[in-house]
Amino acid sequence: MAYIRVSTYYEEKISPDIQRSAIKAWADRGNAEIVDWIEDLDVSGRKMKRKINDALKMVEDRTARGIAVWRYSRFGRSRHGNAVNLARLEQLGGRLASATEAADTRTAFGKLQMGMAFKFAEYESDRIGEQWAETREHRRVAGLPATGGKRWGYIWHRRQYDDEAGVIHREWYEPDDTSRVVTALYEQIADGGSMAAATQWLGRNGYVGTRGKPWLQSGLGRYLDSGWAAGWIRYHPDDCDCPPKDPDSTASRGQLCPNRLWVPGAHEPIVPEDVWTAYQKQREKAAERPASYRKPKYPLSGLMRCGRCGGTASAAGGATYGAGKRLILKPGYQFRCTRKRDNATCDGVYILRDVAEKALLERLAEWAAEIEATAATIPQQRTEDAPNPRERLDAARGRLRARLTEIQRQLDRQTDLLAREIIPEDSYKRERDRLTADQVGVTAELAQLDDRTEDDEARPADFLPVIRGLIDRWETTPVDTRRSLLRSMLRGVWAYPKTTEPDGTEVPAYAVPVAIWEPEPKLLGARADA
Repeated sequence: MAYIRVSTYYEEKISPDIQRSAIKAWADRGNAEIVDWIEDLDVSGRKMKRKINDALKMVEDRTARGIAVWRYSRFGRSRHGNAVNLARLEQLGGRLASATEAADTRTAFGKLQMGMAFKFAEYESDRIGEQWAETREHRRVAGLPATGGKRWGYIWHRRQYDDEAGVIHREWYEPDDTSRVVTALYEQIADGGSMAAATQWLGRNGYVGTRGKPWLQSGLGRYLDSGWAAGWIRYHPDDCDCPPKDPDSTASRGQLCPNRLWVPGAHEPIVPEDVWTAYQKQREKAAERPASYRKPKYPLSGLMRCGRCGGTASAAGGATYGAGKRLILKPGYQFRCTRKRDNATCDGVYILRDVAEKALLERLAEWAAEIEATAATIPQQRTEDAPNPRERLDAARGRLRARLTEIQRQLDRQTDLLAREIIPEDSYKRERDRLTADQVGVTAELAQLDDRTEDDEARPADFLPVIRGLIDRWETTPVDTRRSLLRSMLRGVWAYPKTTEPDGTEVPAYAVPVAIWEPEPKLLGARADA
């Protein structure tokens, strides 16, 4: 099978068509058959979480004998990642072939050539990284953000060459018509307004971000906190001693580190300095609120999902009038769709918190009964299974690794017997082939286990004590404890809106709790007519 990767770096964006044509030509020359094509588009070779794992899985399943790439650098640019993936491929009996770099990797010299190609690929990756660092520093000195692109409230004028005038026009940002909206948002929050109210206002009035999507609270908060509209550029010092960036994470190193600085930008501020200062103070007050104020107050906080769009559903308050028309507030009275609240891109769901918690307790009782009924049908016998998913996975991996060690010991013993002429060569070959086939099979099992998670390994019986404890002590168990236990065993609780049956019968809003060993439920669609 063939693997195609296009890098995130501009100068490495080798067209997938070029790579595909070269691999096809290589296959035709060598009478090889390409059974499938796997593409990773706009993905860095330093990432471990790539579709190269799908290619390795095909080799494990014996649907492919190896992996063909345009150049060895397409396989990856991470020293550690290349070593792990290549070792896994070779243990499975597969080969890595380059369509444009002639090297017979079955020979010692061919392996040396491939190793040198990987070293050069790693060098190129490091060189490009250094160039990007220099570029970011140059932009910072020029008062420009580390990366160019659109910024809300501004028109982005690219750096370009004017053929007629023979000059290069600099990159700059010009305030646009939405700049007044940005200023109003800062003033609103500086005066004590909430980020939630600001997001809702944007959604009601049809304002969207630079990508054309409605604003969410998290995205709006990051934009306003950056200080860009106030004329500042926030950056992370290159010499900071914080941990390096995880190549498989979408979060940058600077986003995870609190050590960030503001420097004046070359663009025109649209927010007065006094408003920016007042805004920062309000945000600091919000961050300094007691943990008991910010932490979830209800067991299902963070677990509720909208049955229409699949997004989160957050707790919301309600109110009613009692005797004497006295207003009675009901905090946490219901759960509602976050997308409906923030930008109205979903018709939303509203469900009473009591209804959702009652549905959960009923489902917990059903799970307990099902688990106990299943256990009653299984003959009682001694078992040495580990008590939880993580320990079972570790134990299974340990058994397979011990088996691989034993197979290697037997192979070494057979080689020694042959060298001492104790057994004939044909007997050695038969035993060697048997052990090698066993080694490949065990290696494939170990690779499959490495891809499994605790959720995949979880069994309903593992959670019976948790379920029983929640049912028996629901009211007396602290909220944090209940929520922690529920998060360990639930994918979520999906809330569905009230509906009307064809015969006119109204079905009230209902909740569907889903355990981690169950598939996620079907969604209705963000809109009622979907």
